[in-house]
Amino acid sequence: MPYIGQFEQTRKINRAERRIKENSVTLKRIQQLFLSGELSQEFIQEKIGPIVLSDLIEEHEDAKIRYLLGGFENVFIDKNTNESLIINYFDTLRQLRYIDVKYLHYYAGLENDEKSKYEKDSKEEALYLQIYTKLERLYLIKHASTFDYFDFGPESSEESLRTELTKYGKNFVAFISKEFDISHYEESIKDREEPEGLLPKLKLTE
Repeated sequence: MPYIGQFEQTRKINRAERRIKENSVTLKRIQQLFLSGELSQEFIQEKIGPIVLSDLIEEHEDAKIRYLLGGFENVFIDKNTNESLIINYFDTLRQLRYIDVKYLHYYAGLENDEKSKYEKDSKEEALYLQIYTKLERLYLIKHASTFDYFDFGPESSEESLRTELTKYGKNFVAFISKEFDISHYEESIKDREEPEGLLPKLKLTE
């Protein structure tokens, strides 16, 4: 059905044009960084730029565009030429919904706790548990190995979980969010008390 295909294409173009207008300030900064010549223009035009442009057009959630462009800007700021790493960060962002990013930011200390508002056994609580599992599967967060988690998984208490960002999670959040400082985050979790009921570490015997 050609009319449907044409309509979808027009919708995407209009959406991209609107997003460009709404994020014009960030895009101007990125253009200035691009023209500064700190990074190879060929690297940006041939490798990274097409990925960002494609996601700018295809991404369904407007709220995620700030993280897409924030990551793109950080490529210049950090003079990052590790193509595989950059592409992987954008791949990870593509797998997340905006609400997933908000929960990730909560564990990074950048957002308030929304899940405390949810009633037990509600649909909202079930969604949160699914998001927790998703972030864990993407190696963005990790939890303490406790008997409580062994029995109840992500339904365990917050004190028992003692959730933290993984190494990859810290670097990813720093990539998409300027306000996140890794050293400040590590300092904030340094003196956390060990949760009760830690599983004993297994020792291999010869």
